[in-house]
Amino acid sequence: MSSAGDSGANQSVRPIHIVIVELHHHSELIQNLINILEMERFRVAIVTIPEVLERVDVDWDQKADWLDAHCKRSDESVAGFIERMAPIFESADILYFNTVRHFWAELCEIPFAAPSILRVHNAHADLAPASHFYRPLMKFPAILSHLIRKVLIAGEWRQRRQFLAHINYFMFPNRAISNYVAEQGWVGSERILPPVMPFGFLGETHSSEKLTGQKQCITIAITGKVTNAKKDYDLVYRALRQCLGQLKLPLKLILLGKASGKQAERIVQKFASLECAQFSLDYSRDYVSSEDFEQKVSEVDFLLAPIKIETHFRKYREVYGKSKMSGIENDVLLYRKPSLVTARYRILDDIDRVVEYFEPTPEALAAALKSWVKDQKYLDLQASFGAMSQYRPATVAREFHQLCEQLMAVTRSELEN
Repeated sequence: MSSAGDSGANQSVRPIHIVIVELHHHSELIQNLINILEMERFRVAIVTIPEVLERVDVDWDQKADWLDAHCKRSDESVAGFIERMAPIFESADILYFNTVRHFWAELCEIPFAAPSILRVHNAHADLAPASHFYRPLMKFPAILSHLIRKVLIAGEWRQRRQFLAHINYFMFPNRAISNYVAEQGWVGSERILPPVMPFGFLGETHSSEKLTGQKQCITIAITGKVTNAKKDYDLVYRALRQCLGQLKLPLKLILLGKASGKQAERIVQKFASLECAQFSLDYSRDYVSSEDFEQKVSEVDFLLAPIKIETHFRKYREVYGKSKMSGIENDVLLYRKPSLVTARYRILDDIDRVVEYFEPTPEALAAALKSWVKDQKYLDLQASFGAMSQYRPATVAREFHQLCEQLMAVTRSELEN
C-alpha cells in the first residue's frame, strides 16, 4: 500500500487538503477513510472527539506527513472547539462531514469557503423528518415530547435546515439510496454526488476461498445483534424446519452477534430445537470480539440476510434499501462472502454479482437454501469478487480524488465568474 507521498506520476501535484468532521461515533468509517485516502495524494485533517479517535487504529507517527487529528478537549464546548478549529476549516480544499446527528447550530459557524460534502446515513430523519415519524399513532406521546423539546424549544429542524443550506453536495451510501432521494426531490440532483466512497470496501482474498474440495458441512451466518427488530429470525426458523430433511449436506448456522436478553433467548431456543444430525447452531451470549468474529466468519460459506425492511432511527421511520443501508453490504464486501438477501432489499451496485434474492416467505427461503447447499452456488458467486473493481480501495481512492478535483474546479470557476 502506498502512502499519500508515494504517488509517482502525481509527485508534482499539490495534495488535496480534506478536513473530515466526525463529532459522533463512526470510528469504523474514519478508519476506512484513512485506509483509502492514503492511496492518493491527500492531506487529511480529522476534526473529532476523543471517543472516536481512541477507536481508530493508526500509527500517527508513521502517517504524520499527511494525516493529522484535532480533538475536542474535555473542558471545551463544541462551539468553542469549532471556533478553535477555524484556521483548519479555512485551509481546507474539501470539507467532508462524515456524520452529523447534533450540533447543527455550532456546525453552521464553520467557515464554508471550500466545497462541502455531507454523508447522509438516515435520509428520512435528516431530509424529511416531518413526513416520516415512526408509528405516529402508537408512539404519539414520545413524538409529541420530541416535537416540544427538540423541535419547538431547541429548534432542531430549523438549525438543521440552516446547516444543510451550507452544504454543497450530498453523498449517500449506495446508488439505490441516491436514486430514492433524487426521486423524492429532497435534494436537487445537481447536489447528489455518485457514491464513489462506500461505507465499506473489498477485503483481502483469503486462501480458504480457493478450497473447492468435497465439503462435509455447509456453514452459514447471520450477522448483527440477535434481535427481531432488524432481522426476521422466525422466517429463517420456519424455512429451516421445512428444508433440513431435504438438504444434501449438514448445515451449521452461526449467529454472529450478541445473543442476550429475553428476545434473543427465545430466538436461540427455537433454532436449538432443530438441532440434529443435519443441523447445528453456534451463538454467543456475550459481545463477539473482533477477533472471534474474524475467526468465525472465516468458516462461513455464505451469509444469510433476512432483513426487516421497515426500521427507524430516533423518532423517524427508515426503510432499508431506500433511505438507509443495511450492514450486510459491508459484511459481504469486507469478508468476501456471497449472501442470500431478502428480495425487498435491492442492491443496484456491483454487490449484485455476489448475492441472490429470495422472497420473504418460508417456502422461498427454504428453496433457496436447498439450492445453495445442493449446488454450492456460492462457489460460483465467489469468483465474482475478483471483478468488483468498484469496491477496490485503490479504485475508490482514485475516483474520489478525481471527484474532489472536479468539485474544486467548479468552485474556482464560480469564484472567477
